[in-house]
Amino acid sequence: MYALVDCNNFFVSCERTLDPSLEGKPVVVLSNNDGCVVSRSKEAKDLGIPMAAPAFKYKELFKQHDVKSFSAKFELYNYKSQRVIDISRSYVVDYEVYSIDELFLDLSGFKYVDIHDYCLKIKDDIKNQENIPVSIGIAPTKTLCKVANRIVKEFPDQFGGVYILNTPEKIEKALKWLNIGDVWGIGRKLASKMHDSGVYKAWDLLQKPEMWVRKIMGIHGVRMINELKGIRQLELDSPSPKKSIAVTRSFMEMLTRKEEVRERVETFGMYCSERLRKQNTCCRMVTVFIQTNRFRKDLPEYRNAVTRILSNPTNSSILIGRVVNELFETIYKDGFHYKKAGVIVNDFVPENERLISLFEEDSQNHHLPVMKAMDAMNKKFGKDKVRLGSMSGENTFGRAQLSPEYEAFLKNNTLPEANFRFH
Repeated sequence: MYALVDCNNFFVSCERTLDPSLEGKPVVVLSNNDGCVVSRSKEAKDLGIPMAAPAFKYKELFKQHDVKSFSAKFELYNYKSQRVIDISRSYVVDYEVYSIDELFLDLSGFKYVDIHDYCLKIKDDIKNQENIPVSIGIAPTKTLCKVANRIVKEFPDQFGGVYILNTPEKIEKALKWLNIGDVWGIGRKLASKMHDSGVYKAWDLLQKPEMWVRKIMGIHGVRMINELKGIRQLELDSPSPKKSIAVTRSFMEMLTRKEEVRERVETFGMYCSERLRKQNTCCRMVTVFIQTNRFRKDLPEYRNAVTRILSNPTNSSILIGRVVNELFETIYKDGFHYKKAGVIVNDFVPENERLISLFEEDSQNHHLPVMKAMDAMNKKFGKDKVRLGSMSGENTFGRAQLSPEYEAFLKNNTLPEANFRFH
């Protein structure tokens, strides 16, 4: 059996750990630059605030119903996510972190344990230690875990945060209830195709011939059918090394001064370097891009990107910073209002397997001790406490609505950098 631990309205739940008075009140968390709603409390959902709602369009509704809105605090969310993961994984041997607010637990071998009560204890421990409410769906396959988890969230009072799909009767009842568009792996377009063929519930999909499923969805569809039947097709994934690293941001306000844009771009390059060192790899390719706001038709539009292949793979912030600065100089143009920029590094090699050019000086080994010392100090004392002179030290997220509680929390805690996939 697998269990899916899913944090409820995770970003909002994290905000409530800072300010308990937010419990029971409508709360939303906004994206970078406070643009769109990325997390909503149940109370906010009941007011009809949709996910990804542009904040400026709902400003009056926020005011009318006293909806509390907060800028995203990804450092806090990552910190809380790590705590939830640490608590959950202490109960099992094998697990898979699926996203910042979800992880699968492998309950194989728990033959003589009451799995339902075991997962209730996990849920209660997370709530007691971190004050984060979670829902846990238990089933023979990962896809059915998603179904069980949805049932828990739809009927919280009935199941108390944990539900187990462990019999053919329960599975059939759940699939006859679940809309086809809510099946894990079926998007909006595919759901529309399903509707055209008379498939409205997950159970309807199981009644279709395998040849029809193969034609519409390929081998992925056959695996999905087996998963829904309770036949395991998807094992837990081991974390794999990244094939590219990108640090990109939209600016809170459009930037017109060259040095302001340069400082942001160089900072993004430094963050890419830190992540390379974290996974003990070096990059052979660096890309820099800048662009204006494509939605501002009243302003001239410009976007450009440039890539350089490095003779010697590196993860030195100093060397990557120089390359980023040189690339920036080749694409920057005066007279534009810049809204977004970014740095992407890829083509990785392990740090201890670098092949260097015979015709160029290699400074990587000279810089590495300094870089490692800088990383260690930042890990101990907080992000960007030690940095290169070209970095301002200001956060790269546009966030205007940070609460006093969060400022106090930052002073008392060293938070890790957010580095998760979102689904």
